[in-house]
Amino acid sequence: MSTDTVKPFLGFVLRVTVLHTVTYWLFGLVFGVFLFNYHYWFSVPPLSLYMKPTTSIWVAAGPLFQLIRGPIMALVLYPFRNVFLDRKYGWIYLWGLFFGLAILNCPGPAPGSIEGMVYTVIPVWLQIAFLPETVLQTLVFSFLIHLWQNRPENNKILILFLTLFIVILAFSVLGVLFGGGTP
Repeated sequence: MSTDTVKPFLGFVLRVTVLHTVTYWLFGLVFGVFLFNYHYWFSVPPLSLYMKPTTSIWVAAGPLFQLIRGPIMALVLYPFRNVFLDRKYGWIYLWGLFFGLAILNCPGPAPGSIEGMVYTVIPVWLQIAFLPETVLQTLVFSFLIHLWQNRPENNKILILFLTLFIVILAFSVLGVLFGGGTP
């Protein structure tokens, strides 16, 4: 990779990682705390057998793991970026990929996927009830990556999302250090 291509590549990785982390956290907060009360649902079967309790230190550390997931996502998307970045409504293509491959048709039995509905004991109605979180998070992520990638010089976008990113990671670190959660 030449120096002419390193800067755009690193910018893409940064934007994907920041936006993925921010949307992941915000949608988790809205759906997990305000709309669905994950604390309750993750404490009763069948989800209590599948998910760690919300008091787990691993849940507090969750945003920190997006520092791994974001760059992986960017590396996978980078070769195909022109398909969804160079078109006016290219974000819809990107969201379609997420919806089709990562949500409905993921290779493992994740709740909300076809495999999850067939092979898990989680009731289909519950899986469908939880689908809006991932569907909307990937939709908003797709729109925002298209917007920001096509306006890299817009410092307002950079400052807003970088600030949210840093605050989210700081909350995560504080939660791990002082949360006193379960393992």
